[in-house]
Amino acid sequence: MEGLRRSDRPSPNWVFWHQWPDSKLHDGAGAGQGLDLLTRDIVTQLTSDDFWEFVERLATGRRLVITSDHGYAATGLFYDAMDEQASFLKGALKSGRLLSGEHDPGPFVPPVALSVDSQHGKHLLAVGRWKWKSQGGYPTLAHGGLSLLEMLCPFVELTK
Repeated sequence: MEGLRRSDRPSPNWVFWHQWPDSKLHDGAGAGQGLDLLTRDIVTQLTSDDFWEFVERLATGRRLVITSDHGYAATGLFYDAMDEQASFLKGALKSGRLLSGEHDPGPFVPPVALSVDSQHGKHLLAVGRWKWKSQGGYPTLAHGGLSLLEMLCPFVELTK
């Protein structure tokens, strides 16, 4: 970066954080439409000239890593839990996919829930692609649990 004054050089270490598309998840997570609405919005934003001009500016003179803190559980595509499993999941987790505190993960093999003790405390988490009947309907997108889509943290690294 010869020839540039110190004030003209890009700052190498900083974080830009935004709630998008997470905020959209909560706006459109209603039964039957959450995944489609979120996907359409993401396509619109990530193919816009404004987004790519912003990315180009951020990547100039530094490593740019674009990532997410987690994915989403596309629960609208999950299988319906049956009988005892559905009763257990609804009783333990209500309409959610995780519950704070120490709880019995149930007797099921393979498991439908897992008790986890981490640096963030003890939690019971739904395991895999299961949903169960819930008052008001089960959302098509959700946070929490141990589904593959919820656990993936995608990233891309760019430089210019």
